[in-house]
Amino acid sequence: MSEWIGGRRPVAEALAAGRQALRLLIARTARQSPELRAIRTAATQASVPIEEVDRDRLGRLAGFDGHQGVLLEVGPRRWSDPNEMLAAAARAGHPPFLLVLEHLQDPVNLGGLLRTAEAAGVDGVIYPERGSAPLTAAAVKSSAGASEHLRLAPVDSLGVTLTDLHQGGLRLVAADQEAATLAWEADLRGPLGVVVGSEGSGLSGATKRRCDVLVRFPMAGRVASLNAATAGALLLFEVVRQRGLPESGEAP
Repeated sequence: MSEWIGGRRPVAEALAAGRQALRLLIARTARQSPELRAIRTAATQASVPIEEVDRDRLGRLAGFDGHQGVLLEVGPRRWSDPNEMLAAAARAGHPPFLLVLEHLQDPVNLGGLLRTAEAAGVDGVIYPERGSAPLTAAAVKSSAGASEHLRLAPVDSLGVTLTDLHQGGLRLVAADQEAATLAWEADLRGPLGVVVGSEGSGLSGATKRRCDVLVRFPMAGRVASLNAATAGALLLFEVVRQRGLPESGEAP
């Protein structure tokens, strides 16, 4: 079953990632720009049919208004699995670095965390197939197309998956404002999975008990906690800081 990707950056990233593209729709009134011309060129080079349509039609197809006058119809997404992620880390020659999402509900938060995860260089993102925000066109737009470059694994049982990862040598770390240890005081090197809970209730008790390390961030203001996406982003980049991961273009 095909799906839609909307927004100039996400469409460009999907084409760059080699996602199976069926057709490109561009609003007749879309403002011409170097970015849009580059999208047209990439679609033409990939033999993707290009159609100019009314902007209202784009909104109906995409299901949201942030399409920026561009929609790409793509084939079914290829999902990954945890074993493939671990194998990718082994090929790259670094300890596995995964992001695990427990019932994140907001597609914008999902997309934002996927964008952060891709920038941090994770080997993949794992989340439960049921009870989580779907990877909608809005979530892909929020990720700025990072979703097209990530290994994504929806799993039947997050608990079983976490147990398997732990038995395979990964430590699991999560942010918890009740934790005694500050994030930068914990050793976050080695095989690691960063776990992020839901926006409303945070981590479930069962998932928290499966974590090896719980850390907190100091709060100087009156708000008692960070939202899930922000805490997850800070924790991912604390791992980057401690590991000294290579920047884009550098050898791993």
